Amino acid sequence: MIEIKYNKNYGKWFINDVLRAIKRFSLIEHNDSVAVALSGGKDSTTLLYILSYLKKYSKLSFSLVAIHVKVDEYQTSALRSYCEFLKVPYYEELLRTETHDTMENCYICSRLKRGAISAIMNSAGVPKVAFGHHATDVAETFMMNIIDNKKLGALTPKVQIEDNSMIIIRPMIYLEEDRITKIFNTLNLPDNDISCPYRKTTRRDIFKQIMSCINEIQSEKNFERNVVEALEKSPLEDWREQ
Repeated sequence: MIEIKYNKNYGKWFINDVLRAIKRFSLIEHNDSVAVALSGGKDSTTLLYILSYLKKYSKLSFSLVAIHVKVDEYQTSALRSYCEFLKVPYYEELLRTETHDTMENCYICSRLKRGAISAIMNSAGVPKVAFGHHATDVAETFMMNIIDNKKLGALTPKVQIEDNSMIIIRPMIYLEEDRITKIFNTLNLPDNDISCPYRKTTRRDIFKQIMSCINEIQSEKNFERNVVEALEKSPLEDWREQ
């Protein structure tokens, strides 16, 4: 049984790092309304738990909802049950497109999902959406930009989408993927991962392997966290949103 109860060990383990990101980048402010983009995978599932925990036990005062955008006709009852347990309102939208080719393009699909999320947020009066991106995602994107695009840049902790009122925030920016996996497993959070029916091997998968090799060779160096903290020392506007 999942429980949201106070545990002093959570502070050093992950809560302090999330609160650090929230404070450093003004991600959640007093009386904010925040949506979590809930895919059902370990990252977004863990993020929803963490924000529910902070809502209950921290000094932060904010409202919280969850949004899931479906890309096919699959069951989402497990997601609904998880949100009911956390007492978080759940919104769902089916992404409708004319061709499967559109869905097979991850970039286009992600933009369409953002549009659907934005529409729900506008309807619900929620200005901010929290994504489950973490330090490993930042490091992967940073390396992809250097190697593929010959430029510096990475996922930003907070970004205002142009021509849109939606603000994207990433509260887990200081947490590595391995740590999130341990949180997910230790807290026995529900595995609601819904595999994309259009999923193919992407360029990012190659960089995940590169990151894995770096961590295996120099596990004590904490490469992902170091990339985030190095970027933090540069002007925030230099973190170019991808």
